Amino acid sequence: MKKFTILFASLLVSFSLTAKEYYLPFNGISYFFKASSNGTSASLIFENLEGQEINFSVKDAAGKTYINKTVIASGKVKENINFKSLPEGKYTFKMIFEDKLLVRDFYVTESKNAVMMNYHLASSNQKFRTSVVEDHLNIILGKEVKGFVRIKLFTDGGESVYNSKFMAGAQNVKRFDLSKLPTGTYTTELIIDGVSYSDSFSVL
Repeated sequence: MKKFTILFASLLVSFSLTAKEYYLPFNGISYFFKASSNGTSASLIFENLEGQEINFSVKDAAGKTYINKTVIASGKVKENINFKSLPEGKYTFKMIFEDKLLVRDFYVTESKNAVMMNYHLASSNQKFRTSVVEDHLNIILGKEVKGFVRIKLFTDGGESVYNSKFMAGAQNVKRFDLSKLPTGTYTTELIIDGVSYSDSFSVL
């Protein structure tokens, strides 16, 4: 049977509900998108805000908007997203912050559980893009990316599957076939000049 890759909605750091939550200190907005254990809601937490504007929305496949919010604040802010109010169907979550665009698809089942699907994070200034699409992890780094870049892939237990560090400066394209991984939970981490973008997903 073909394995399916399902993206868990947890960005930057993904832990169980009993684990300690933390954020990597860097200059820029830190965010944590995490679905509840039963998939009926998600928490969206921002840190290091200094009056920047953050916009996020949820639309269905027909383009109807169910959530549309702008956050302008300083310090730390938490927003809750309730999936139980959404009819069954496919949706797109979109968030714009700094020069970055985050897009993730999800499906709300008849029982009001959200199943996270494809995911894309892109930066317009540094020209990088990371995504999980079906059974592949894709990372594209443009020549505008500066400093050291590290790409990590490891299991939920911390066992390293892939770990590579190199100096940016030329375009790099990395693609990983996730369908060959054993069933389980994995984490990808992209570190660009000390800034970390991390995401967890499951291979079933």
